[in-house]
Amino acid sequence: MTSTQGAALFGRAIDVHGHLVPQQLLGETDERHQAIGVRVEKSPEGATFLHCGDDTLGPIQPGMSIVSKRLEWMDARGISRQWVSAWMDLFTWTSFDEARARRWYDLINSAILEAAQSSNGRLRPLATIYLADPERAAAELEKRLDGDNLAGLMLNTHPSECDSLASESMWPFWDKVERAGVPVMLHPPTNGPSCQITPRLLQNITGRLIDTTSVATDMLLNGFFSRFPKIKIILVHGGGMLPYQVFRMDGLNRAGLAPQSMGGGLFIDDIVKFFYDTVALDPTSLELLVRRVGSAKVLLGSDAPFPIGDPDPLGSVLAAELSSADQEDICCNNAARLDVSKD
Repeated sequence: MTSTQGAALFGRAIDVHGHLVPQQLLGETDERHQAIGVRVEKSPEGATFLHCGDDTLGPIQPGMSIVSKRLEWMDARGISRQWVSAWMDLFTWTSFDEARARRWYDLINSAILEAAQSSNGRLRPLATIYLADPERAAAELEKRLDGDNLAGLMLNTHPSECDSLASESMWPFWDKVERAGVPVMLHPPTNGPSCQITPRLLQNITGRLIDTTSVATDMLLNGFFSRFPKIKIILVHGGGMLPYQVFRMDGLNRAGLAPQSMGGGLFIDDIVKFFYDTVALDPTSLELLVRRVGSAKVLLGSDAPFPIGDPDPLGSVLAAELSSADQEDICCNNAARLDVSKD
């Protein structure tokens, strides 16, 4: 790390992992919410809560919803652009039937897009697609790519409306994703499958890593990249446990237990087919990640505005023992290459 390199990257970095609950989604008298059954309530302290039946989501603090505050945060950390997706819990905090779920997804995507449009191009929106019907999801993706100027997609690692992201039933959707060249970020929810075995206090930490690792290994075991070799899948939080326990996973091969769908491949070879963010929160972990998959597959991330995220993502990369060229790729070039926007 050198001060010269830090100065060269400051103000140019691209953060691919940020979240918003835009103000456009939080109007207390919005009739669109009422039609779905969602009620918005503001506390005297300025926080916002969403209610649907007996379910409540919140508090949603101003730092998660006000674009000007996000831009100030980015400026202080040398971040030029940030890819922003909805807080994943917005999609999992309550249960809707399919018709209401589709309307809720549309509201969230519209709010993310509108918030990004108010940022002079500095916030790059990620849309989320409802996956109950993969053919319909593919058509919606095409429509959004034509009209919304997206950086990419963000999907739940374990969406309730489908069996598995790696299942054969999802192939029509993934075929469209691959042909469009759109990057897809997979993000675990707070109440993912691991919550059944994880203490509540640790669900936002170890639980999310388990769920990310689960979907990634499911894809690899099902030969996902053999069918979609050009697809661009981003794993958050440094890839969960995948890059750090990959040799234990290859015990399947050593024991002769790897499924035929892997085509004789090794996990250590296949994990390079994913992209990863830097939210491993530790320079040593980042160094190992780069050694495992190469700097071209690593993207700067913060997980802003959550306190468990990285408060200084650029500083974390600069603190790692990486070449200046690797730091440049991770902080700037790789995200710029993946962004499918028309800008």
